[in-house]
Amino acid sequence: MKSEQDRAQAWRQAQQQHARGEWDAAESAYRGFLNLPERAAEARHWLGFLLLQRDRPAEALPLLIEAVERDGSHPEWHFNLGLAHARLEQAAAAAAALTVAVERSPRQYYYWTNLAAQLTALRRYADAERACRQALALDEDCPDGHYLLSAALRAQGRHAEARRSNARGVLAEAEGRLPPIVRAQAYCDLGRRDEAQALARAWLAQEPGHPVAEHLSRAFADAGAAEGCSVAYVEYVFDAEAERFDRNLGRLRYAGPALVADYLAAHPLADGAAALDLGCGTGLIGAALRGRVARLTGVDLSAGMLRQARARQCYDALHRAELRAHLRADRACYALICCMDTLIYLGELDEALALMAARLSADGVLLFSTERLDDGGGQAYRLDASGRYRHSPAYLAEALAGAGLQAETMRDAAIREEAGSPVPGQFVAARRAG
Repeated sequence: MKSEQDRAQAWRQAQQQHARGEWDAAESAYRGFLNLPERAAEARHWLGFLLLQRDRPAEALPLLIEAVERDGSHPEWHFNLGLAHARLEQAAAAAAALTVAVERSPRQYYYWTNLAAQLTALRRYADAERACRQALALDEDCPDGHYLLSAALRAQGRHAEARRSNARGVLAEAEGRLPPIVRAQAYCDLGRRDEAQALARAWLAQEPGHPVAEHLSRAFADAGAAEGCSVAYVEYVFDAEAERFDRNLGRLRYAGPALVADYLAAHPLADGAAALDLGCGTGLIGAALRGRVARLTGVDLSAGMLRQARARQCYDALHRAELRAHLRADRACYALICCMDTLIYLGELDEALALMAARLSADGVLLFSTERLDDGGGQAYRLDASGRYRHSPAYLAEALAGAGLQAETMRDAAIREEAGSPVPGQFVAARRAG
């Protein structure tokens, strides 16, 4: 039988193997201590922790439970038990273990953030908020605390606070980890527009002529009079986003296809109807229209987006063009024109709406969405810090009337989310006046 000194040396060696990442050797060594009374609790904890690191939480859990039953004096043992429950999606048990950890060691930032995540999973949002605030009181520069707080605030309907908390998380990230556009927009969300402008100027200095930097430098300067985004900006952004566009819009809960489908379910088109999808992107609206129309044409500026739309095989024809240029050249008439989530890249809408009206059949309908401008001080539209335009309801009504159109439906709708909060917008269905 080994002496006590030999056993102590063997334990030290097991822990050194664990620390060096020699996990097979450490696991075997820990198992050799499970039946030694003086190491039984400790061996169960460290073996459980090692198994958790090896992505074997179901094996780790009973060892960690037994460890804290034998010796509950170690806060980190309760913390690791909480992690095991969390990995197995046992949020109530995870929260209970993590609560013990924070009670016994309240100065550990990451104990509070992990507790907040489990409380959020349990929909205990007020408790999650308190846990986040405890974490941020310990370390206000750690992004996770701000992001978790943002989620808890959103769940309580406190969207303005949630957006600011998300922005603080962005600015707490390490320099260079996020694109400059994300940091600049976070500055704007916190009312620090001067810093956003300075970042855009620095970006332009490093990459002269970059279409995104040029466009956003206008947005951060509140250049409300600009009539629309440049073709170069739109092409650059959407070509870059094409392959991940659908995933991103799913994460942002894009409502465009559902809004169109719901409208057409209540107002079905006649047989043989032709439809035009302006700003068709990857074809999300086209997929909602297919089967409801006899012929479907899509138009987009981005070659990358059109490749994705073509792969969907829901369009009879696809054209790469700026929407107003296409409408000027088009001579067809359509029972349906859709322009969802596209007019947000134009400021002045008078010409676009007039051109769409000219392409509608006598009983045709135009469906489009905008982002709503409520605080414009009488402005018709404004280029927002997001790089997109917002339009006032009064301007929409005026522009529709000027185009000979009348709104059949104009209602508020959350078109998508941004930083987890709904973006206020409007969904419009318009027909020829009279």
